[in-house]
Order: sequence, then structure tokens, then C-alpha cells
Amino acid sequence: MDILGPIFVGAAGLVQCAFFVGVAGLIVALITWGIIRARERREAMARLAAELGLQYYAADPWDLPARYQHFGLFNTGHSRRASNILAGAIDGRDVQAFDYQYTTGSGKDQHTSCFQVTMLTMPILAPRLSLRRENFLDTIASWVGHDDIDFESEAFSKRYCVKCDEPKFAYDIFHARLIEYLLARGDAPAMEMNGPLFLLYDSGSGQVENVRRLLAIGHEILRSIPDYVLHQRGTGAKAGGQP
Repeated sequence: MDILGPIFVGAAGLVQCAFFVGVAGLIVALITWGIIRARERREAMARLAAELGLQYYAADPWDLPARYQHFGLFNTGHSRRASNILAGAIDGRDVQAFDYQYTTGSGKDQHTSCFQVTMLTMPILAPRLSLRRENFLDTIASWVGHDDIDFESEAFSKRYCVKCDEPKFAYDIFHARLIEYLLARGDAPAMEMNGPLFLLYDSGSGQVENVRRLLAIGHEILRSIPDYVLHQRGTGAKAGGQP
């Protein structure tokens, strides 16, 4: 026993050492993988900016979350940060597309949420309006009288939670043709309108090509704004509305 004791102690020490070396190696590998992924993301977003005729900024020169904190997305959590920003104009309309993240909780309970965001200027001044996927909490809220806006399309009303300071405006924007378009697209991104700005976003880092999807949906929604809304709320910016 006296002879075997040091052997067991030595073997245990080797196992413990190997464990720590393995953990350290895994941490280094994860850090390296993260650096590579971040570099690939920057390069892909820069290429997309060049294709779309936009400027690319790896870091946020404007502090976008603070600048646009009147949007719900930018008024949640802490350590809010935008990066990989594409900025400029497409078809005469100002656009910004970027990666965004914020953190909730702290310590072991800390969680970081990531989003792909596109922001477009609108030819109107809109009241606060939001659209997102319906969830179980929305169902609970409806039981106690806190309903969102319902539309003639039952499928659209069940899939999405729409709220607006002026419900009539929501009905004007989400008319039958646009509802049909959004349902045909599958899962629409979350949306917010406020003043002259229109925000669309998906959760997660996603593929860079998803930026094109957000831009396409955003432009289609703006093109579909009825002419009477453009007349009532128009800013004089580029329109494109139709009946």
C-alpha cells in the first residue's frame, strides 16, 4: 500500500493535469474559432456592401442603439452594440443594415441576444407600430383583455402580434394584398415603425444573404403603402405607393 500510494497519487495528478490542458486547449480553440468567424462575417458584409453600393463600417461610428432608442429593440437589455454596418442609399432611399446584440442578466445568468437589422427611411411619418410572431404570452394577455390588432385574415392574426398607437394606421399599412404577400413569404421578420423610420429584424446572426431578404421585404412594404396614406402622412421623400 505504501508503494502503490505514490503511484496512485502520481496517476491522479497526471489525469488532473491532462484535464486542465484539455480544457485550456478547448478554450483556445473556441476563441480561435470565434475570431475566424468574426473575420469571415466582416469580410462577407463588406462584400455585400460593395455589391449594393453601400459604405461598410466594421464598428459603429454613430452609436446607433443610443441614437434610435425610441425603438423597442434598442431599449432592451444592456451592453447594446451595433457592428458590421452597411449604410447609404438604395433606389434613392436611405438604408442601414447591421448586426446588433444586447445582454440581459449578469454573471452566470447572463445571456446575449443577437439580431440582423435593417432600417429604412419612409415617405411618411408613422405612429408607433410593431409586428412580431405571436407567442404563448400573447395568448395569455388576450384572456385578460390585452388584445393585439386583429385583421380579416385569420391566418395573419394568429401568426403575428400587431400593435399600434393608431389602430387605423395598422389596417392601412397591412391591407389585404400586403398580408397575402407576407403570408406567402413564410416567417416575416419583426418590424417597427416610428416617425420616418422603418425597422426590420430577425433574431440570431443568420446568413449575410438574409440582409437581402430584409431589404426586399422592407422595400416591398414601403412600395405597397396606399396613396391616400402617402397623401395624409407624406414627408415629401421618395414615395412609390399604390392604391
